[in-house]
Amino acid sequence: MTTLRQFEMGLRLEQYMATMAQGKENFRANFVKATEALSADDLAFFRGLPIPINVAVATEDANLDALRDVPIIGRLSAQVRTLVLRLFRPTTHADVIQAIAQDASSLKMDGTDGGVRLPIIAFYTPEMQLIGAHVCRLPELSAEMNRRRSAWIESHPEVLDAREPMEKMTPITRTRLTQAMYALTSEERAMWGRLTVQYWRRILRETSSLSSRSN
Repeated sequence: MTTLRQFEMGLRLEQYMATMAQGKENFRANFVKATEALSADDLAFFRGLPIPINVAVATEDANLDALRDVPIIGRLSAQVRTLVLRLFRPTTHADVIQAIAQDASSLKMDGTDGGVRLPIIAFYTPEMQLIGAHVCRLPELSAEMNRRRSAWIESHPEVLDAREPMEKMTPITRTRLTQAMYALTSEERAMWGRLTVQYWRRILRETSSLSSRSN
């Protein structure tokens, strides 16, 4: 389990943003747009949490799922003050990321058994008892991206390596397919952002007696 000492080693949001080597402008833009995913009811829910929640985020600067979701948890933490956010990179916090991934795996969540999948957004009590975790992306979004992948492959029969695993594709094919899978309109981005915040709410809502667990 991730310890409080490990959690406190993480970067604060401003430190993380200042030291991003890739994707900084996208992250900042998505941080500004994150307000579109946060309703007044969402903010009231998180502000009303009975205890502070430690949020450990295992992430990579250029990870496309991270560039979509991490700015939202960052903006939320900045606005509600009940979420204590720390961020970790594989290059500097490999042991902590492994601990966070093991915590997520203990929940027997889909996709956590085949190695570390980032980002991981893990929620803990102040004493670092695991509450729940969000790994990589929403299951519904994964299904939509798989649908887009299949549609792109079917519509491009001339791309011979498109049916190969991503790591075996040429860089050009991989880039084209990734763009097709991840492209979101502003309306779609806001919609998935709202659904992601609702997912986080369910993680915390379904945990009974949060305040008693912290004693």
